[in-house]
Amino acid sequence: METEKIGIVREIYRAVKNWAISRLTYFSPETVSKIRYKQALGRNLNLKNPQEFNEKLMWLKLNTYYKNPRVIQCADKVEVRKYVEKRGCKEILVDCIGVYDKASKISWGDLPKQFVLKCNHGAGYNIVCNDKNSLNIKDSEKNLNKWLKRDYSLPNAEMQYHYIKPRIICEKYLQPHKGLLPDDYKVYCYNGKAEYILLCQERETGHSKFHLFDRDWNFLNWIVSTFYEPMPEVIQPPCLDKLLYYAERLSTGFPFVRIDFYVMGDKIFFGEMTFTPCGCLDSDYTDEGNRGLSEKLILPL
Repeated sequence: METEKIGIVREIYRAVKNWAISRLTYFSPETVSKIRYKQALGRNLNLKNPQEFNEKLMWLKLNTYYKNPRVIQCADKVEVRKYVEKRGCKEILVDCIGVYDKASKISWGDLPKQFVLKCNHGAGYNIVCNDKNSLNIKDSEKNLNKWLKRDYSLPNAEMQYHYIKPRIICEKYLQPHKGLLPDDYKVYCYNGKAEYILLCQERETGHSKFHLFDRDWNFLNWIVSTFYEPMPEVIQPPCLDKLLYYAERLSTGFPFVRIDFYVMGDKIFFGEMTFTPCGCLDSDYTDEGNRGLSEKLILPL
């Protein structure tokens, strides 16, 4: 019983500590970044002479991308659609069914049988509905309203999200050949050049599989979770050249951005643009992977 009480106290202390650190983001994003980096990776953040991939992303986050209007627009899942269209890539946008300021504005009866709801100001705020008849609308509205109230920028000082007006976007459901969700191709772009592709599969299972490739579709054993696994048989997408074209078209002018696409057969659909993947705290790369990803990123120091 005493051990249980100690555990509860520790959990409360941890929650209060994390709350206090996140609120510090408003006053000093750099301080919070240093604290989170130390917590996640076990070493000090070097912003004067960044060498590691995460360090360079941190530098960009706190300098080049801080309060950058174009970054804020492209991080916004609603406003980025205007950017994609302006860059001449309208054809890869997923059909938009509606945009709402709050969940009560959604006319559920008018929605198709299948759809996807997303909050525009962060990550993980998604409802994938492949059968409206089995959807719990009350719970969905509760979750959406809860997400709309959250400031996604706070935990890891990703300030581009702080300046986004929270909204809900409803998009057409993309029906894959198998599974609930289509394959996700995350393209790492450096100064308008697509260099690496992180393929994410089986996301609907809760145990996503990740495989990293270079732009020529050579497998890179740079991810810790796949380091000791045999090379998977992953077929090169028939539209690889088009995928790289769109990634480079959209990434022009950014020192780094990861652009996510969904691929179904030879069709490409735009997902989102991410400037601070994993909050710049990704510990899943091997030492070789960290060096490889870092050397391509030239900072505008």
